Amino acid sequence: MASPRVVIFNDTHGWHSEQLAASLSQLGVDTILTDLAQCKIDIDSPTGLFIPELGDTLPDAAMVRGIAPGFLEQITLRMDVLHTLSELGVPVFNPASAIEHTVDKARTSLKLKFAGLRTPRTWACEVPEIAKDIVTRELSSGNKLVMKPLFGCQGKGIELIQDLTDFDNKQPIGGAFYLQEYVAPEQEGIWQDWRLLVIDGELCASMSRRSSHWITNFAQGAECFATTVTDEMKDLAIQATKAVSADYAGVDLIRDYDGHFSVLEVNSVPAWKGLFQATGVDVASILAKALVKRTKQHTISHVI
Repeated sequence: MASPRVVIFNDTHGWHSEQLAASLSQLGVDTILTDLAQCKIDIDSPTGLFIPELGDTLPDAAMVRGIAPGFLEQITLRMDVLHTLSELGVPVFNPASAIEHTVDKARTSLKLKFAGLRTPRTWACEVPEIAKDIVTRELSSGNKLVMKPLFGCQGKGIELIQDLTDFDNKQPIGGAFYLQEYVAPEQEGIWQDWRLLVIDGELCASMSRRSSHWITNFAQGAECFATTVTDEMKDLAIQATKAVSADYAGVDLIRDYDGHFSVLEVNSVPAWKGLFQATGVDVASILAKALVKRTKQHTISHVI
């Protein structure tokens, strides 16, 4: 019997893909590393899809590790591939719906709100005058704001708005304003938040990120430390992952002035190098086991 085949999608395969491929190999699974941009829709084929190294056949499961930036049309085509795989019964980890809920920060904020989860006050709009009215009102109430790219990661393009000059000097990426309430650090000059990784409804690993700068992403130089979490934090991370329909997610939490935690962001394509270095948790092995479980479910569905 042929080994199960899992395709891992990313535009640049590196440490994470290597870790996953090694862990899957130990479980008897063959891995295909490719890029969604290299796939194509071909309705002459039996599946309607072409995935490099698979030809007219389908993988037993797929995992999305990254999607390259692109024009709307390019991103739409890549998501079409993921949607079609799911429609053909191939488990996709995470599915296109979860990626759509999280790659767009405004969509994430709405999903969190409708799930009744704590998250900083947020506004999103296109019209500069509307955005300026929001900024003016909040600043006059003594509140600072953070302006983020609607589509962004790793802390890139984030700006702190402390006065109207800050706002006037910043141009939103893509013409969309995504504004979020700034949460001040509990201790002056030390910024801290928490990254919790949830896989299949269970907390897998957690770390604290600390920085002398208000941006606390690992990719921006923050220090990462293993940390214990409270029941409140664990439940919030699991519920946030569920709210965006993700099988696994990296959930960023921050502590409010009143001591409660809020969800800053939910990442459905999270990196885990910082988590691994901080905690020693073999995240790739846990993800690989979750993928293998899905390949077995795929095989059973074909037998049925």
